[in-house]
This record gives sequence, C-alpha cells and structure tokens, in this order.
Amino acid sequence: MSKKNEITPNKVLDMFIPILGAVFIAVSAILYILYKSWSAKVYFEKWKDYEDCGV
Repeated sequence: MSKKNEITPNKVLDMFIPILGAVFIAVSAILYILYKSWSAKVYFEKWKDYEDCGV
C-alpha cells in the first residue's frame, strides 16, 4: 500500500474544515434572514396603529 492513500488525522482535518466553514456560513445566512424578517414584522406591528393618524 502506498503512503499517498493513507488517511491521517491531518488529511481528515483538511477535508472537514472547508465543509464546516460552508455549513457555518449557510446557517449564519439563514439565521440572519430569519432575524431581519422577524425584526421587520415587529417594527410594522408596533407602528400599524399609527397609520390612520397620518403620521
């Protein structure tokens, strides 16, 4: 068996760091979108009573 095909802890780490980075970015983006939509909903709920006042 050649040494090129051996799986070492460093190779495993080198394979999983980009995958974990991509998952982290995807989850962060989803959480950001959810937070912004929730924040906008709360904002409009707060000010919807004042629409009839002309303010």
